Amino acid sequence: MSKGLKIILLWSLAFPAIITIGRMIIDFILGREMEFISYMAVFLGMGAAGLIFGGPLVYLVTKSKEGKY
Repeated sequence: MSKGLKIILLWSLAFPAIITIGRMIIDFILGREMEFISYMAVFLGMGAAGLIFGGPLVYLVTKSKEGKY
C-alpha cells in the first residue's frame, strides 16, 4: 500500500473513530443520553472531512517537506 493511501485512510477512518469513541466516553462520564444516530453523524462528518481535506492536505505537506513535490 502506498504511503499516500495510508495517510488518507488514517485521516478518513482512524481519526474519526478516535474522535467518536472519545465523544462517547465523555458523554458516558457526564451521564448524557447516548444516541447511536448522533455518533454516526459525527463519524461520517469527520470521515468526509478527513477524506476531502485532511488526508490530501497532510499528504501534500509531507511530500513538499521531502522535496519531491
